[in-house]
Amino acid sequence: MQTRARVHEVEAGRVRLECESPAEACSACAGRGRCALRWLAQPGNPMLDVSHTGLEGKPLLPGDGVIIEVEDGELLRAAALAYVPPLAGLLAGPAAAAALMPGSELAALAGAVLGLAAGWGAARAWLRRSPPRYRLRTAEAA
Repeated sequence: MQTRARVHEVEAGRVRLECESPAEACSACAGRGRCALRWLAQPGNPMLDVSHTGLEGKPLLPGDGVIIEVEDGELLRAAALAYVPPLAGLLAGPAAAAALMPGSELAALAGAVLGLAAGWGAARAWLRRSPPRYRLRTAEAA
């Protein structure tokens, strides 16, 4: 998946990008007005912080156009990291509660909630340590 973006801000080795165009790889994204950049950005904030300060020997400056590319395999890996741990916690929590307190529905419900929360926390920490890999290139090179 790739999309055009514009450098919004540069500071301390990080660049904040703002999406310019819908992703070309997926017609569903283009139909909803979503793009790869907004998918990876924080909810309600269509900007993405990346750790690049320059491309091809030139520093990035506010207003520069870039293309950000994320391979499909990376999106799949990130989706698996985001969804599998909470699902595993949701399933393992009630199983553990049932083993500890057989026949207690309240314990199973509490186990599901605790497992989901633990899985969500693990997924969030995992994705922060290992975010999807991306490539940046200048928009003129496209």
